[in-house]
Amino acid sequence: MTRATTKVVSASLSGLRRVAGRRDINWTPEFMGFGNQLYLWCWAFSGLGEKIRRKVLITPKMRYWADLVPNFAAEYLIERSDVSFLDRRGHYWADKQRWSGGYPQGFSRAQRADFIGALHDEPLLRDVLDSPLDAGDVLTVNVRRGDYYSVAAHRSWFAIDLDAYLHAAVTRSIEQDGPITRLHFVSDDEQWCRARPWSSDLAPQVTYGAADNPADNFRDICAARRLVLSNSTFSLWGGFISSALHPSSGSSTIWAPAFFQSTYGAGRCFEYDEDWNFVDDLPDGWQPQWVLGGQDPPGSSGSRGG
Repeated sequence: MTRATTKVVSASLSGLRRVAGRRDINWTPEFMGFGNQLYLWCWAFSGLGEKIRRKVLITPKMRYWADLVPNFAAEYLIERSDVSFLDRRGHYWADKQRWSGGYPQGFSRAQRADFIGALHDEPLLRDVLDSPLDAGDVLTVNVRRGDYYSVAAHRSWFAIDLDAYLHAAVTRSIEQDGPITRLHFVSDDEQWCRARPWSSDLAPQVTYGAADNPADNFRDICAARRLVLSNSTFSLWGGFISSALHPSSGSSTIWAPAFFQSTYGAGRCFEYDEDWNFVDDLPDGWQPQWVLGGQDPPGSSGSRGG
């Protein structure tokens, strides 16, 4: 079959599915982690009541999380083996503003609130507020490192002077919302967090989440009444859920970096809620050359690297 013939057949099949299909499947890419998957889940939930039912394709990376939301999964997630020939399918995650009716985040705040309400009844979040992190004198800090810093291509997009940002955000949180008795790090790199020289100066107790339990880490972020985020979608959704679960305390307890990724324009990124608090800039910029080079800051002993 020639390339031209293939295009004709593909276009004809897509047209048939648009007419006859009764399910619309967001085709999850294999690389996508949990934070990004939640955008897809919210897309599916926001179609509740429509004639064409929205579903999200389950991938190996999603299965761990799907097991923690069994009722939601049964309604909105779908196995590849259950996809029918006539089901519509699309990469809606790649252009979320277009497919959400113009919302830059991919959903309205009302849609997101309803979605979070549905997840709150699932095992993943059901008892999330029965946590000592839901206290006014505890500050939870989510630190995303991993391939943001270990892979050169990813560093150019996401790596920042993380030490400088976190120090600024924690300090400003204390100045604005009062002293803390405990600083709790949730991270994929506990060793790096333990090497922060300023942490024990700002709180009498410093604790760390379970690095080998992603669900517990996510629950810690969601449970936090006071929270410092990193520039990751895992962190972002923890902030969304924390805001939803603590409506009486408002959003003033959440701090985020204005920077999200280098491909976005200058200023506060649209991915965040505009009523959160922000660190808008750093003395040496978000991405000094030593960060992009995967190095430690000049003059350091190697323990303070971004």
